[in-house]
Amino acid sequence: MKSICKLLSLSLIIACLGGCSTANTETASSSPATSSAADSTISNTFTSAGDGLYVTTDSGIYEIQTVFPDSASIFYTDVNTKERVFLCANPNCTHADESCSSYIATPSAMFPPMILHVGNQLLIVFTETTDSSNPHGMLMNMDGSNRRTVFELESNQYIQGGFCSSGNDLYFDLYEIDDNTNITYQLWHANFQNETFEKVMDLGSDDSHYSLCDGVGNELCFNHISSNGISYCMYDPQSQTMSDPFFVDSSASGNSMIQDGYLFVLNEQENSVQRIRLSDKTQTSATYTVKDGFGAPSMRYLFDGNLLITEAQTTEIDVPTNDSYDICSYILDFDTGNCTEFTLQTPYNNRPVYVLTTIGNFCYVAIDYKTYTPTSVSEDGTVSDFDYVANIYAFITKQDYVNSNRNGYLMINDAFK
Repeated sequence: MKSICKLLSLSLIIACLGGCSTANTETASSSPATSSAADSTISNTFTSAGDGLYVTTDSGIYEIQTVFPDSASIFYTDVNTKERVFLCANPNCTHADESCSSYIATPSAMFPPMILHVGNQLLIVFTETTDSSNPHGMLMNMDGSNRRTVFELESNQYIQGGFCSSGNDLYFDLYEIDDNTNITYQLWHANFQNETFEKVMDLGSDDSHYSLCDGVGNELCFNHISSNGISYCMYDPQSQTMSDPFFVDSSASGNSMIQDGYLFVLNEQENSVQRIRLSDKTQTSATYTVKDGFGAPSMRYLFDGNLLITEAQTTEIDVPTNDSYDICSYILDFDTGNCTEFTLQTPYNNRPVYVLTTIGNFCYVAIDYKTYTPTSVSEDGTVSDFDYVANIYAFITKQDYVNSNRNGYLMINDAFK
């Protein structure tokens, strides 16, 4: 069994909405197309298809989470009712087998699959090769019905981690290992309306290659690591041309990231972060504070072009206990240039409360954790219990989050109990 190159984030992977009908599974034609991807017109602008953990719509949030052994479950959190439920409408369902529209079998997988949003459908991406299945994508309606496999990779191909969509079109990058263990990187395109799936172009070798980062307008953004630093370029799928670099991060640390239409570059020597908006390449800078005894700044994207900066304790604490350490954090507002200390912390480890995703004016956050002991019943009737640690969720307005308002939480009623 082979695992993905890029681990999903350390966040617990959760799940989505309700509808427990039989999970229909069928296979759509996925033969590589002979025509060029440029032959199909991309009518919409590109956006990120998701980070694999959360899919946000206008009304709610879909997540995918391990609940029972050898499976994953889809959940949905409604922003209006503040309820989090299995993606299943059957009130008597146990959500423990494939008769449930929230249940996804993942035999022998080391990681849960990724959940993405393409057009008005959910895409579940299985990133690992097992004895019975190559990495592949399964498309379904937003209620979990009408499931069908829409593409499948070869056993020596591994999904890289960047996904950008435009209507029914999906672009993603992967790497391929040949019989001589040589690694090549490639950009692939899937059109789920025409049911075509094809390689668009080579992205380089293991020594020098491009990686898909994000999409903006009618272009895709890539980074490229070389001896000069990390360069960022735009790619036009219609003309199949890669632009010259619009920015090169030549800092010694290479501490940069790109997300939600912005490129952030941290300069540790100057205690500043530069923000580049991909749509028009506008650059803005903001400085951050470094507390005495703290260092190793790290960027965590927040929302609306703002940024959460965390710093770790670098000096010994008064009473060392099991290598414990402290973290302080700040929010950078690039429009005002303000650096505001952030004091919201989770009660179980006194770490900053991170934004998992946003919906409208709300941040979706995990403020604590809980341990479940769900019961699993196998086909032969064997009953087994196992412990599972999961998040306790809440909504909080963006303003209350920035202001570290501990009384601003709107707790979510979680069906997973």
